[in-house]
Amino acid sequence: MSSTVAGGAVTARWADALYNVAARAGAVEEVRLDTARLSAEVNRPAVAAFFFGAGVGETQRREKLGALTASLHPLTRNFVRLLFDRRRQEVLRGIGAAFHRRVLAARGEVEGTLESAHPLPAEDVAAVADKVSGLLGKRVRLAAEVRPELVGGVRVLVGARMLDVSVQGRLAGLRQRLLSAPLPTPR
Repeated sequence: MSSTVAGGAVTARWADALYNVAARAGAVEEVRLDTARLSAEVNRPAVAAFFFGAGVGETQRREKLGALTASLHPLTRNFVRLLFDRRRQEVLRGIGAAFHRRVLAARGEVEGTLESAHPLPAEDVAAVADKVSGLLGKRVRLAAEVRPELVGGVRVLVGARMLDVSVQGRLAGLRQRLLSAPLPTPR
């Protein structure tokens, strides 16, 4: 299976289905925690080699699967078994992030990153999140990261969108305008 399955549309569809079942059962938070732990576990190199490698038989995988899922919510256990039955176990690599995104979408929220040249106080991060929330029409939760190369200002990344009001971004925009400006013709 390709890595696009792990983080792509197929995983998102499985996460949607799992979310719908978990929501009807009132177990969204338990399943969210399970999927996060499960994804972290199956992405560990030794575990990934065992579950996704060619040298291990299906019987061995299913035996280990029982031990791996024993402490999970019954919905999560059944979901994992179904993935193996349908030969879609690769979905496990990205199910934690996909399920988390689905939970946020149901709440009308999105997560993003606020990059700045210097650390920002929490109230500044919250103020930027409020502004971006107004622009996007969704509640935005921002994680702050320091990027010294920005020199000054901030850059906000939410999904496939970027709002760049950094010095670096402004300089890049100016450079682009200068390069695309027509040169005067000599007389």
